[in-house]
Amino acid sequence: MAAASKSAGIIILGNSGVGKSFIGNVILGEEAFKHEFRVNAVTTKSEYQECSFNGQTYAVYNIPGLIEADQERIDINKREIGIAFKQHPYAVILYAFGHQNGRIRNEDVVAFNAINDAYPFSQKSLVIIVNGLNSNRPHDYEAETKEALNRLLKMNLPHICFVSHIDSPNEKLALRRQLIQTVATAMPKTHKKEHEINLQAADLAKLTKQIAEFQKQIQEDRERHRLEMIELETECEKRERRQKAEYQKLLRKYEEHRREAAIKEQQQKSEGKERLRKDQQRTEAYLTTQQKLNQELSKQRIAE
Repeated sequence: MAAASKSAGIIILGNSGVGKSFIGNVILGEEAFKHEFRVNAVTTKSEYQECSFNGQTYAVYNIPGLIEADQERIDINKREIGIAFKQHPYAVILYAFGHQNGRIRNEDVVAFNAINDAYPFSQKSLVIIVNGLNSNRPHDYEAETKEALNRLLKMNLPHICFVSHIDSPNEKLALRRQLIQTVATAMPKTHKKEHEINLQAADLAKLTKQIAEFQKQIQEDRERHRLEMIELETECEKRERRQKAEYQKLLRKYEEHRREAAIKEQQQKSEGKERLRKDQQRTEAYLTTQQKLNQELSKQRIAE
């Protein structure tokens, strides 16, 4: 491992088995860190390799996971995490979460809280990675998981990467571009140690249970919100149907009034024509009578 330099750190944190070494290798573009599927942790000491992109040199760290079965291993891991922050306090933090059937692991939240309490993270310099996901995950998985992480970690997280299982070199290259772009967008900050990482093996069961209950509450809140939205949509649909029915009723009344007015107008026109016809008949009869009278008068004058 090279001596610490003025480069910014990319400190990759998370518990054992979440893929920290894999993520580091993807960013570096080479197999610099050992990673494999094992029951015990593969990484036991902090190590880093330097790389450059976007005009900035970074020290990419591979660090042991915090939580282990025994307190001695936890204490060793605390020390190794402290080494990384001491060598490169000015850093972007990549925190990798594993999952169980898509649900964030409780122990990963416990470890995050312990490290964040000792070395307070900044939202702008923190990148959350949810690793090893099924590429065919539900369309709303990322939005729901981001909401859950914001609540679990009590932070507004602008930088979250959802990483699917990688099956080809092209997919790995695409992931490298995604991670580099996200790291470049994040703003490194100097992380100051507030106190030692406070995590005891004896407390793990209690802490993970608390997170499990919190996750259950988040799920219940989400389900309640979903039902409220369904109820609201149903009420909106009912209101829309009522408004449409009222509109159709008004439209029918309007058409009825329009037809009645047209009929009345037609009747008035017909009655007017009839009156005019009768007036013409009376006029013609009057003229005919007058003509006959005039003829009779003329005959009488001639006779006289």
